[in-house]
Amino acid sequence: MSDLYRIGGKVLSRDKLQGAVDALLRDRAQGATQAEAARAAGVSRSFVSNLEGLGEVRQGARVALVAFPVSNGAELRALADDFSLDFVLTFSQDERERAEGDGAKDMFNRLLDTLAELNDYAAVVVLASDWRIETFKRVLEADVIGIELGQSPLVGDVEANVEHLRQVLGGVVEAAQVAAAAKRSGDGGRRVRRAWEQLKR
Repeated sequence: MSDLYRIGGKVLSRDKLQGAVDALLRDRAQGATQAEAARAAGVSRSFVSNLEGLGEVRQGARVALVAFPVSNGAELRALADDFSLDFVLTFSQDERERAEGDGAKDMFNRLLDTLAELNDYAAVVVLASDWRIETFKRVLEADVIGIELGQSPLVGDVEANVEHLRQVLGGVVEAAQVAAAAKRSGDGGRRVRRAWEQLKR
């Protein structure tokens, strides 16, 4: 009974509220406008806007992080959580070799799926060897911000510099917010291009 709340003459169910909020957020995540999601939920558009404001952790374009082969993948994933990144893929040399051992066809299909997904992102931060970073830049339409872990081929794990990555992600997220603000105002602006170019150096 702990999920029931009496407010005046009403008894409210937290589970029922949570279910309604989850359904509304799913509609929005699947592309419904605020007005469409509001109509489906039987609430006002301003309620949807206020709800999103309460839950917002970050504004801006979608940002991804890819790192391999790294020894401190758990630290990098925790840092990515701090910045609310949309996509994170980290693995060690051992994890990479095991994935490659699953079969060439399966590995190739997973690689294609990953590359296709990464093209939906505005920026992809890649921690890898020099050659791998250049490969990502050639095959992705997204802006690739590379952090070299060493010269190719890397045959063992490298401990990524977490503080350096923190600084880079801070800049990437800030640039994404600038881009989002410019898009909302209708100004593609030199500020946006300058911010991305500084990050890619």
